[in-house]
Amino acid sequence: MARIPLPTRATLTDEAMQQRWDRLEQRGAVLNVFRLFMVNPAIELNAFALWQASGLPPRSRELVILRCAYLRQSTYEWQQHLRIASGAGLTTAEINALRDWQGSPLFSADERVLLAYTDELAAHPRPSDAAFAALARDRTPAAVLGITMLITQYFMLAHVMAALDLETEEPFASWEATAR
Repeated sequence: MARIPLPTRATLTDEAMQQRWDRLEQRGAVLNVFRLFMVNPAIELNAFALWQASGLPPRSRELVILRCAYLRQSTYEWQQHLRIASGAGLTTAEINALRDWQGSPLFSADERVLLAYTDELAAHPRPSDAAFAALARDRTPAAVLGITMLITQYFMLAHVMAALDLETEEPFASWEATAR
């Protein structure tokens, strides 16, 4: 159970929040992460804008997000993004290889650069010059900033979710992806 109460449609008193709930509900059940941010409407989570700002194709973006989730042991991020990653074309074998990507032949040279940069940011606030140079090669400054923001946003989300014990909508299955 989350450490703070998550609103339901019935407990929302602000009309704008009720309308936000209704828009989200049109896509299915309102996810706990969206409910969490409804606790304080002044804090807006716009992951979709960040996805676009990263400039990454969906496959690369999901590799980065799943690696962030694994490094921070964020069961919520992992479980939510398994489905999204599959939709972006990642195979079960590729998802499972993320845990030890350095030893896997399944990733392209650019994907390896992204994963190394993610690992560097997980270990240090300032990535090494080599990891930064590899990421920046053939990318615009806007793309470098977008990718860095994507990675650090998902680390921050993992931290918030852990601090507040945000649960997955369904029981956490496993760090092992299975064929869908």
